[in-house]
Amino acid sequence: MRLHSPALLFALTRVISCGASDAPRKYEVQPAFEFLFQRQQIKSDCLDRIPGQMRATGNESGAIFVASSNEAPYSLTRSEELMLSSADAPALTITADPSNNIFVSGSDRSESSMRFCARGDGDSEADARESLRQVSMTRTGSLVSINRRGPVNGRQTMSSFLLEAPANTPTVIHASYAPVEVRDMSGPVRITASHARAKILGTTEQVDAEAFVIDYAGSRGKVTLSAEAEINLRMTACKFEGTLLAWAQRPVRMLVPFGFVTPFQAVVNRSQDFVCRADFCSNVKHERKNGLYVFTYAGDGSAAPERVHLRSEQSTVVIDNVGVKN
Repeated sequence: MRLHSPALLFALTRVISCGASDAPRKYEVQPAFEFLFQRQQIKSDCLDRIPGQMRATGNESGAIFVASSNEAPYSLTRSEELMLSSADAPALTITADPSNNIFVSGSDRSESSMRFCARGDGDSEADARESLRQVSMTRTGSLVSINRRGPVNGRQTMSSFLLEAPANTPTVIHASYAPVEVRDMSGPVRITASHARAKILGTTEQVDAEAFVIDYAGSRGKVTLSAEAEINLRMTACKFEGTLLAWAQRPVRMLVPFGFVTPFQAVVNRSQDFVCRADFCSNVKHERKNGLYVFTYAGDGSAAPERVHLRSEQSTVVIDNVGVKN
């Protein structure tokens, strides 16, 4: 199963370091890229590759395939499926070793459906088969583990895991080096992907996420985000219902619709590190507090600005309207 999703296949954003060039500054004041929040179709294919052809492990027909120069000539796959009732798994915990991709989607179904595809590469079919043995999925109660013992002969092994679960299922994901994407969950979600990218779309209740890079789009919830690199936010309604804390070592970028009325507060180290190009920017006030600059937008006055709190003490907080190119 190969998941074609930017959050899962997108390379980790590099950390920009200070230097003589003005390139780092230009990068840190850019708006969030809108493609980060697009919903790509998730394709579930699990295909073997041997020199000159591709073989499907399911019902797909074979096809001619030529490996690129940086790919191993042989790639073998193994697919597994698992169904769990809500009684068997009222909550789910997923752990993943490096080189695994995790995708979770909420739905109105009454049971959880899991699809797992392991892949092993090699210079020969025997090498690829040995690599494939290094990847496995195990379940103990409501704990699902995606395991990887390591590469064989320098070739990489990897896997993809797709979970479609009842939307209200409480879900915990521990995947320090594995990209994670979560969509449309209404139950509490906890993500730890310290050295990978986490993409969170359409969640409506509690979200706690720690990752290298975080992309979040939503309109409600109790959301706490912490990133070693950057956070990209897209507000999908003019009013955010709930609380949101976004704290990153590098830029915190937020896209908002025109007419956005949700009060918010942004905290930066220098006044020039707050960059606002949205339609309401003339209404933003600022003050110096405890050595930092605090920028406040009162919005419609319906909530305390601290309920949406954006913070980057080492980089920038950037606000832009959706659909505007700067």
